[in-house]
Amino acid sequence: MKSKLIYIFLFIVSLTACMEDEYRFNYNNPPLVLTADSLSDALGSFGTADLPVQSPNNKARLSGSASPITNKMWNIALHDVEQNLVTNDYGTYFAAGRRYTERVYTRDIAFAGILGLNAIYPEEMKRSLEITREVRSALGYKVSAPHVVKEINAPWEIFSESEKDVMAAFRTNSITRRTDDVVWVWAVQDLFTQNPGLADWEWLFETGTDYFENYYAPWFDTEDNLYKCQPAFQDIESTGYPDSLDIADCVLMKGTSTNCLYYKAMLSMAEAAEKSGQSVEKIEYWNNRAADLKTAILKELMLPDGTFTYYKVRYGNVMINQHNLGTAFAIIFGIVEGEAAKKAIQDYPVTDRGIPLIHPFLTDNQGPHNQASWPFCSTFFLWAKEIALKEDFTDYNAALLARTMGTQLAENRDKDWGGFGSFHEKVQLPSGIIDGSGQQLWTSAAYINVCLRAGIVEK
Repeated sequence: MKSKLIYIFLFIVSLTACMEDEYRFNYNNPPLVLTADSLSDALGSFGTADLPVQSPNNKARLSGSASPITNKMWNIALHDVEQNLVTNDYGTYFAAGRRYTERVYTRDIAFAGILGLNAIYPEEMKRSLEITREVRSALGYKVSAPHVVKEINAPWEIFSESEKDVMAAFRTNSITRRTDDVVWVWAVQDLFTQNPGLADWEWLFETGTDYFENYYAPWFDTEDNLYKCQPAFQDIESTGYPDSLDIADCVLMKGTSTNCLYYKAMLSMAEAAEKSGQSVEKIEYWNNRAADLKTAILKELMLPDGTFTYYKVRYGNVMINQHNLGTAFAIIFGIVEGEAAKKAIQDYPVTDRGIPLIHPFLTDNQGPHNQASWPFCSTFFLWAKEIALKEDFTDYNAALLARTMGTQLAENRDKDWGGFGSFHEKVQLPSGIIDGSGQQLWTSAAYINVCLRAGIVEK
């Protein structure tokens, strides 16, 4: 009888373990471990019961293969996203995170849309992207005095001596701080592709043409066929650059990630031209421009070992450092494929705290745009790594995102920005301490992305 009871006990334990293995997500690579009911890392741990219960308005839910903690974090992700919807005289749109109130940040909205909001919140995304164009068009080349870059032949107009005045008047920054603005084109193309009923391809073609001709053309360098621009999302004069760089240095460089975004935008323009019934010549024009830019990226921005430089400095030499978004976009957009894609990404470091934003770190500056991991960037990177290596990294990706709930938050986090139990903005490296705003739009969207990639979302 005793042996029979032992057998039954072992059978139950075995069955439970099998059920646990079938749940999404599971990751077991200590110190980072994600189970069906807990997350632990080098700094601490929490369980499903520790997380807040959220009831988002959106009714998209996960399949039965999602674990209890995955389901709870899914509801938190949707709730975090909905907390970022603001309404004012511009309309209703997504803000970037609780600490950013009503600011209109094109890159945050666009990246969040591509990661998952285009699929789950399509109508809100369409209006948000439209508002970014309305605001950017109203602002144009009106800038604060320090943001006039004389090397760029553009219709500069000094609005104020202070950038704070620009933000107060328009709820966004001068164009000089937004040289990665082109990301909106990819976001709209992705939105329309996923939601044909919302698509207005003629609007995309006409608006995109206007922006390329009137906003982006002054930044194009005919000498190397690249765009002068900051690397994507790396705020100019931030810790993401050598300490000696000034405003002009930060925007006269050629960021790999943003040039990749221009490439994707050109392909999107060709698609918009075709789907809106434009002439064959216009379709070919955008395809040819994309092909020329791809050639320039491979020639000017690829390092001898097959990886991609962070950026080409304004004076011509390239950095030995890499940017995880530059690597990711080159692969996601097919600028490199096959063995070349593997070579570009396979040796980039991955850690139990996240993917370093810059590798190696800049040695003459410190801070969150250098010595850090940003979860949304890590998600783009792992998406690209799946393409290049043809492996599934969603369990690891989910574990990295889960830990941003706060196994250990930076000191003095304002609870109004979203404390423990919401998706946070960034991770300090090498410490792994969670930092920045909670209820961060693109981090929450990244969690939606990993669930979509894993195929467990039921709309």
